[in-house]
Amino acid sequence: MNQHPARAVAATLTGLTTLALLGACTADPIPPTVDRPLVQAEEVHSFSFGIEDITDPEQDWDAVRENLDAAHVNMVTLAAGRVEFVAFDWEAHPDAVAEEGQDHLARAIDEVAQGPDGELRRVDLLIDALIPAWIKEDPSVGGVGEDGTRSLYTPSASAILDGPVGDRYLELVEELARRYQPDQITFSELKFDDETFGEDDAALYREMTGEDDWPREADGSIHQDAPEIGEWRSQVLADFLDQASAVLDDVAADTGKRTNLGMDVLINWDDPVTGVPDAGLSYPVLAGSADRLVLWGYLGIGDHSPEELEQVLAELAGSDIPMEQYIVSVGLWDLSQPDDSISAGLMARGVRAASTNGVTAVNVTPFTLMTPEHWGALEEVWTTLPPTTPSVETSASEGSG
Repeated sequence: MNQHPARAVAATLTGLTTLALLGACTADPIPPTVDRPLVQAEEVHSFSFGIEDITDPEQDWDAVRENLDAAHVNMVTLAAGRVEFVAFDWEAHPDAVAEEGQDHLARAIDEVAQGPDGELRRVDLLIDALIPAWIKEDPSVGGVGEDGTRSLYTPSASAILDGPVGDRYLELVEELARRYQPDQITFSELKFDDETFGEDDAALYREMTGEDDWPREADGSIHQDAPEIGEWRSQVLADFLDQASAVLDDVAADTGKRTNLGMDVLINWDDPVTGVPDAGLSYPVLAGSADRLVLWGYLGIGDHSPEELEQVLAELAGSDIPMEQYIVSVGLWDLSQPDDSISAGLMARGVRAASTNGVTAVNVTPFTLMTPEHWGALEEVWTTLPPTTPSVETSASEGSG
């Protein structure tokens, strides 16, 4: 199963904060920190910033803006953090705060959410679903493999769907939607490895499917690749996304601003239309619960070519999911290179490939791997700034475009 580079910084984030309290405690919603209109765009040029960029006290925001302006970026994706480590002063959960008294997200939005000549950029806030510190503090919330091994990073299916982890995710969704009124909130790393076989997940599987037991091999072991398990995992995540969508609807009923819900998904390079059900990422199942599916077009992880990415999109264009529902994210990570970055030329070819077959939204990530050569190459691909339109109000059912 593909590995997202975010795991590489897990130890760093865990070391930055000690998780002393993870009990349920919810404060009354505070007034919005950022009062902004929703922003619509028919074509999206998006760029992503990690939490290390958001919280960097020496960040040169003037230089950041210059690069975004030159590359004609009309949407920014800003890492909000994890439920155990956030880039703002979260009153309800002070032990999860990166820096007490500081709202790094509000600062970042203020710095980059407006482009040249005052044109507004769309804002997407990213939630990293990994919970290594929480699992270390309370192993019961972690997923369990068939051999009884507890996951170090990912929660169990039951902890997400009807347990404390899912509750905290939803609390963070509401906090972000109310405080910052973003155009989109996206979950990243909300997926399963092979660790959904604990007793709690077995009970959830029986409840949701009506089956008496897991699918079994002839020797009695769990048939871990059985399609029934992948379909169930995907339904777990779809049901959770429905809960998150309902939270956004409730916020919209109060604010008149309905934030879109995004979901990062792995690419199945061999059978794109299916998605990756084993990870809980069946596109047909998730598409009905998320406003946007964000495809990880990470060419340097798995050694894929822009031509392969374009072929993936061609196959998806023949499926039932509208291509406008996808955002294709071109990642710069390269596990085969000493500097861990694909070349500027390959990035540019990847961005061009990502813009084919009816795709209207493309993202480039991450900021930390961008060199002057990468920025220059991106300027040559994104040669014009797609227009954005502010929309002050939207209904809970319409979304924000």
